[in-house]
Amino acid sequence: MKIPLKRFTDEFYFYSSQLVVFFIVIIFLTSGSLVMGITQSLIIVLLMLVQTLLLASQGHVPVLRFLFSFITPIGYSILMAATSGQNFLESTNLLLWGSAVYIGFFQALSITFSQGLLKRLAEAALSLGSAVIFFTFYYYLDTRINLSRALSSGQIEREAYLEALKISSFRLGLKEFVSLPQHLFALLGIASFDLMLLASRMRAIGLKDRLDIYMAKNPLSLEPGQEDGGKYRETAPVKLLVTAISSDIIGFSGISEILGSLHSTTLLNKYYALWTHVASSEGGRIMSINGDSVILLFGLANEQNNPERALWTAYSFMDEMESLKEDLAALALPVDLKISIGLHSGMVTSALLGPPGELRRNVYGDTIAVAARLDSLCRELHQTLLVSHSTFRRLSLESQATLDKMGEVLLRQSTRPVPVYSRK
Repeated sequence: MKIPLKRFTDEFYFYSSQLVVFFIVIIFLTSGSLVMGITQSLIIVLLMLVQTLLLASQGHVPVLRFLFSFITPIGYSILMAATSGQNFLESTNLLLWGSAVYIGFFQALSITFSQGLLKRLAEAALSLGSAVIFFTFYYYLDTRINLSRALSSGQIEREAYLEALKISSFRLGLKEFVSLPQHLFALLGIASFDLMLLASRMRAIGLKDRLDIYMAKNPLSLEPGQEDGGKYRETAPVKLLVTAISSDIIGFSGISEILGSLHSTTLLNKYYALWTHVASSEGGRIMSINGDSVILLFGLANEQNNPERALWTAYSFMDEMESLKEDLAALALPVDLKISIGLHSGMVTSALLGPPGELRRNVYGDTIAVAARLDSLCRELHQTLLVSHSTFRRLSLESQATLDKMGEVLLRQSTRPVPVYSRK
């Protein structure tokens, strides 16, 4: 299963990184040698990476989220018992296991309830608990380091040192610890950061709740022919073999600066009208317009001969382009109008797409992206039209005879170069 890098890094940053630091510091404080400390630290880091990987890939299942949270604590307990004879009830173990249980439980609870009050309570408990855990680790490490220094300098006996590290003695120095300015500043910083994360999570949950409610109120948009007794009937997505045309005006940004907004708008509208005119006679449909970029599809209503119809539409547009150039010449404007056109045939998915309450029949698929890639390649190969091999092999012999092979290019999702063709 492929795991997005962002999901893995988020999982590690928000829930694992502070535990890694704590593990490593404790190991170096108790290992007795640099080599042993490095070896044990590498083992713990490896276990933490495995845990994070499993949480990122399977952590959406509440039970697995809870169980996988114990991978590193189990590994640490076994490692310490094998190398230093550390008791399981030692404070470090209890803190680590308590943290894993708390975080794992409330993470699983948050996943179980996708919305509502329980979701918010689980997130609030998780956020508050994470801040408390972080500060507890900070306090414990500070206490242990100070006690180790006192033991080394002979200020306390070993029995007193061990007694002070017990979980029963954990609260004794907490009040004094918090009263120090530097520690109070750290506590405020941890709380502020945690509150910002919690506010962000609450906004995200609130937005999801509102979207779910809105989707429930507006399940579908009504399309022609879908009304049935006053109820909406959803049309399932379908796969279609189509031919896509992607077209742009080369260097339109520079042209628009020369023409000005009024003449640029007139040019674009005539450009759209010309494509509409030549495509309608061949059963093509303009799917999207974005500035000077136009996407047309052939085969939505009738798949038969759609590569042939798309090619002749492109030819018609190229032939009719002179009318646009004449309009510019009449304005005595120094503009050399050039068009790029890409054609590609392949599968797309036709489905109801759009915001809630405004769903419309639309398509998506790699075919459109490949046509756009051929469109952009026209500039590099100094051609007005480029046709993919997928379209070429579906054309009649008469239509193939109107095209010349221009070379081979690497297209989207292709593992080797494929032929492209242009008009003779």
